[in-house]
Amino acid sequence: MENLLLKYMNERVRPIPKKVVETGPVITISRECGCSGSYIAEKLTERINKKIADPLKRWKWVSKEILNLASEELKINPDQIIDILDGEEKSFLDEIVFSFTEKYYVNDQKVKNAIEEVVRSIAVRGKAVIVGRGSEVLSLDIPRSLHIKLFAPMSWKIGVICERRKISPDEAKKFIIEVDKQRSKFRDAYFDKNQDVMTSDIEFNCAKFSLEEIIGVILNIAETKMLINSH
Repeated sequence: MENLLLKYMNERVRPIPKKVVETGPVITISRECGCSGSYIAEKLTERINKKIADPLKRWKWVSKEILNLASEELKINPDQIIDILDGEEKSFLDEIVFSFTEKYYVNDQKVKNAIEEVVRSIAVRGKAVIVGRGSEVLSLDIPRSLHIKLFAPMSWKIGVICERRKISPDEAKKFIIEVDKQRSKFRDAYFDKNQDVMTSDIEFNCAKFSLEEIIGVILNIAETKMLINSH
């Protein structure tokens, strides 16, 4: 993962086009709370890389690292961006006043642009599985892409979160509603409301499929779409 971050930081001065013709491949995973998007991304990447002989052509997966890179752009602490995204009273597009000094100001558009730049850069350069961060919207125009959505009924998600966080069902439900609301706001911040498009190619009900089944199906489809080059 450190190599990926270093590569991005070294190459970020190169302009990333808003519209592309042929780049990627990239797989994005959007998920509802409790649906284990990071686990699926990690194991999917491992299985993809087992099929690739050339180490230089192997894939990587990213999630929270995107926020670290955006914080580098803005010269603020990554935790401050996380606080913004998780805050109950501030949405992603609300004003942001966080800094190392009292005089330093970062507005909402700068945060949005920084994260967009990071996600677009990783998606355009390809061979990446990106979890969340609006990646499905920001890479819709990339021809060699596959967009996955993970969802589940509330009752199933409550069971997962109760076990994972050791909290009561009522607390779990409140947590799930808030997390899903914030993720939806994050995604919609990049979505053109005039676009008549679907942001996902395939949707999985996590209550009906095991994690291994989901990973296997995604891998098969990625191979069918020739996103994976084993040479």
